[in-house]
Amino acid sequence: MGVRVSTSKVSRRDFLGAGAFAAAGLHQAFRPAYRIFAAASAPYNPPQSPHATLNFNLDWKFFHDDVLGAEAPAFDDSKWATISTPHTFNDVDSFRTIISHSGGDRGTYKGLSWYRKHFKLPASQPGHRLFLEFEGMRQAGDIFLNGKQIGLYENGITAYGLDITDAVFNDGRDNVLAVKVDNRTTYTERATGTTFEWNANDFNPDFGGINRRVWLHTTGSIHQTLPLYYGLESQGIYIHGANYDIAKKTVDLTVEAEVHNGSGDRATVGLSTVIVDDHGQVCAQFEGDPVDMVDGEKSVLISEGALKQARFWHPDSPYLYEVYTILKVDGKVVDVDRTVTGFRKTAFKGGAGTGGVFLNDKFTYLKGYAQRSSNEWAGLGQAYPDWMHDYTAKLIRESHANYIRWMHISPQRVDADAMARYGIVQVCPAGDKERDATGRQWDQRLEVMRDTMIYCRNNPSILFWEAGNTVITVEHMQQMIALQQQWDPAGGRVVGARGNDNIPANQAITPIAGYFGVMIGQDAKTDALTGPSDMFRGYSANRRDRAPLIETEDFRDESARRFWDDDSPPYFGFKKGPNDTYQYTSESFALAGIARYWDYWQNRISNTDPAHSKWSGYASIYFSDSNADGRQDSSEVARVSGKVDAVRLPKEIYFVHRVMQNELPDIHILGHWSYPSGPDAKKTVKTINVVANTISVELFVNGKSHGVNTKPTNGYVFAFPDVEFAPGTLRAVARNGGKSVAEEELTTSGPPTQIKLTPITAPHGLWADGADVALFDVEVLDAKGKRCPTDDARIDFTCTGPAIWRGGYNSGKVNSTNNLYLNTELGINRVAIRSTLTPGTITIAAIRDGLKPAQVQITAKPVTFSNGLTTWMPERLPTPS
Repeated sequence: MGVRVSTSKVSRRDFLGAGAFAAAGLHQAFRPAYRIFAAASAPYNPPQSPHATLNFNLDWKFFHDDVLGAEAPAFDDSKWATISTPHTFNDVDSFRTIISHSGGDRGTYKGLSWYRKHFKLPASQPGHRLFLEFEGMRQAGDIFLNGKQIGLYENGITAYGLDITDAVFNDGRDNVLAVKVDNRTTYTERATGTTFEWNANDFNPDFGGINRRVWLHTTGSIHQTLPLYYGLESQGIYIHGANYDIAKKTVDLTVEAEVHNGSGDRATVGLSTVIVDDHGQVCAQFEGDPVDMVDGEKSVLISEGALKQARFWHPDSPYLYEVYTILKVDGKVVDVDRTVTGFRKTAFKGGAGTGGVFLNDKFTYLKGYAQRSSNEWAGLGQAYPDWMHDYTAKLIRESHANYIRWMHISPQRVDADAMARYGIVQVCPAGDKERDATGRQWDQRLEVMRDTMIYCRNNPSILFWEAGNTVITVEHMQQMIALQQQWDPAGGRVVGARGNDNIPANQAITPIAGYFGVMIGQDAKTDALTGPSDMFRGYSANRRDRAPLIETEDFRDESARRFWDDDSPPYFGFKKGPNDTYQYTSESFALAGIARYWDYWQNRISNTDPAHSKWSGYASIYFSDSNADGRQDSSEVARVSGKVDAVRLPKEIYFVHRVMQNELPDIHILGHWSYPSGPDAKKTVKTINVVANTISVELFVNGKSHGVNTKPTNGYVFAFPDVEFAPGTLRAVARNGGKSVAEEELTTSGPPTQIKLTPITAPHGLWADGADVALFDVEVLDAKGKRCPTDDARIDFTCTGPAIWRGGYNSGKVNSTNNLYLNTELGINRVAIRSTLTPGTITIAAIRDGLKPAQVQITAKPVTFSNGLTTWMPERLPTPS
């Protein structure tokens, strides 16, 4: 995956290079250790080399407008805001306006903004090289160093590299990097005047700015290149396996490292490889044949060897290795690189009954979600710390999903890494806007796919390169496959597209696409099919023998989190407005999602028609609510198709997917058990729906059985009609073969009496790096500490100390983000603060008249940085064990 993929354990060394940077006092302030192992021997410690990676994200200056002359080193930016990257410059105006059917611009800022960064470098040794890596920005950026333009970034998706060796001062003088960012959707490519088709808010929320991470790399004169084709035209390292023997736990590995000889002379360069397991132990090492390289030459060096007692990557066991690649010249180490990757055997088969996606010789059913690649949070936009990307991945896995299909554009590197760590198979697109492009726009898509393949081809969880979000021509598919054959020929992946049926059904020829991504709801209408069975049968007839079929974005309906059901205050159901298409409550939304999932599932596994059994995966759209296009005219400020809302609080449909996707017995009672009671309250009598993946469910009200249901609707819904609410407990017991295997109990809460605040941070707390975030769950509780599930009223906050208040959101209220007040929804909501560069104590308080207030304190821990640079790396959540 590249040189600085964060993992959840201590690196064998701080891997930041020796020499000049260490001499300048840049040391690693903290490297968290999440696992402790009793290792058989000391962990592997790779040899030192000039190869280093520095965190370039801290301490930028920012101005939210165009400014004449801001690229000049002497420009006075002292009054500009101090920020750190990743940074979204229109986070404050997203999730604030009502969605319209056409998408629109959501009122977010589109225009020019400036970033400036001051940094100083110590004197470097002769021949050392310096490279800047921008993981991305939106949409375009003119990049200046010390007053001279050194780069132009335009595609808004992929990582971009710059060799700044000859432009930078490395003698202690101040360097000034300036970037003018333009996120206007009217931006056109400078050389051709062509717009980028994916630069549109409806399919790609326009969170402008340097909204991904930035790194500074240093190498020696002979070094392994970076996987940054855009800007540097370099391809980095490619690691792949062959001759897998899953039973014997062996695989033959090949490491291809592009090496540049910039030494000024001929050199004989040797490549060796060391494979290190997650205990830090060396489990394989092998040498390649030395290669004689002339000055200025770029060559791909190869080392090969066997890995025995291998642990293979799989969603159920997402095992990752560290691969150290070492260059030597005349026995001296000149370069050491580190890649985190995993090894797995893949097969993609067509054919009724025998087809599908196979990992490590086993059919693997993919189940999960489609998600916008912006993966944004309300109040924070697209830019937030690494651990929060892990937080989303963790939520996905806790719902027993193992599949994410990124939509329209390639995912952020930090998200791709998170999915690999949590065992989530990925579909990785290039860039599009739901159509087959032509001319220069098609070439732009090809370039993005090429750059993405090179950047992400060591990620074991990416199995699919998506050539288009809709049907593309045979010629275009051939070009995409040719890219894979050039840049990822041995990675165990396939190229396909959503809805692509580019070979007529009556042609018995070898398939072009390696998989077919489908969208049942829409495509069924196109094919004039009349029902679920016909829907599946039609696809089976057309594509059954060619390649796996994978659902990419089913169930497009929407519902906000705050509506329990028709019987719950304060809303008593969703009151449809004049512009609303859907009218779901949280309960009915979940039930509709179950029906849709069951239509798919029962056809995929049908034994009566073998054609159905080849279906390989299911994705429901979206995982989290998004500031993207609306499929409806809506009263919401976000598209609310998510299983969780835009601050990742689960809806009832999240728990439904957890049950349906769980291979072990599981149960969830839809709703709550705190309806109005008392002499003046209307009696509540309703159907209680229990979702379970078992044979039977029994329901108890205050200990008394309300019956046993053995005939679920849509496979999972055990309905118990005419249940009268009585304060106390509601308990559901799921059984298989008469044995209790799962149960859930709900208890009635009393009147609200108090507020509770619960902080959520990175494993070791909040860091004063200017980009870290602390989340706070705010709950309204009764006297016994139980959440009041129908509470929906305003809470006011105060925030003191070195932090920036970001707040949260209410999806049904305009302008609710970034305020020091917010309504609870179902008794809970979530707010956020962002750290500054100043450490210290931060105090958050929450109040509402009539309730006991809450107050919490957290400390922003200091981050060591000097002259604009640091070796400190952002925290990640622990790797799943």
